[in-house]
Amino acid sequence: MNDSELITVLREQRDKVPMTTPVEHVISRGRAVRTRRRVSGVAAVAGAATAVAVGVALALPASHPPTRPGAQLAAWTVVRQGGGGVRVTINELRDPAGLQARLRADGVPVSVTFSGHPNPACSGYSGEGDQRQRRHRLGSVVTGPVSPRHAMIIHPGALPSGAGLQIFSSFRHYPGQRGGFAVAVSLVQASQRCTGS
Repeated sequence: MNDSELITVLREQRDKVPMTTPVEHVISRGRAVRTRRRVSGVAAVAGAATAVAVGVALALPASHPPTRPGAQLAAWTVVRQGGGGVRVTINELRDPAGLQARLRADGVPVSVTFSGHPNPACSGYSGEGDQRQRRHRLGSVVTGPVSPRHAMIIHPGALPSGAGLQIFSSFRHYPGQRGGFAVAVSLVQASQRCTGS
C-alpha cells in the first residue's frame, strides 16, 4: 500500500466516525492547551533563570576576594589549591583580561592573550642556563595538562626570580584538540607592560 492508497482509506473511514463535538470547539480547546503549555514553560524558564541569578549572586558577591576557592566562569576556572598551587582550566577562548586579572590577584605574574598571538610587550625569559634548563624550570612552574586537556596547575613559588608567565592561544582552530584550540604557556621576563609586575 502506498501513501495515496492510505490517504484514500483514511478519508473513507473519516466519514464513518460520528462526531458530536463541533470542530470550532475542538480547535479552540487545542489552542487553549497550547497557550497554557507555553505560559507554563515560559514561567518555568523565568523561574530557573531567577534561581541561577540568585545562586550566582550569593556565590560570587560583587566584592568577592580574588583568591576565593572554586570561583568559576563558563569560559575558564581558577581554583586555589593547597600548597600555593593555582589550578586553571580554560574551556573557551573568552575574557582573557578577566583571567589575567584573576591570576594576577592570586599572585601569578602573567600575561594572557587569546588573539592567536603572544603579547608583543613580553620578551622571553633569559635567566640562567640554556634553553633545555629553562624548559625544565617551566615544567616545575606549570604542571599539566591534567584532565580536561586545557587545564594546568601553576606554582607561583617555583617561578625563577624576574620571571613571569605568558598564556596564549597558539591556534584559533586546531583540529583534534578539545574545544578546537590549543593553549601555550611560556616563561617571560616579568615587566609592568607584560606581566603587571
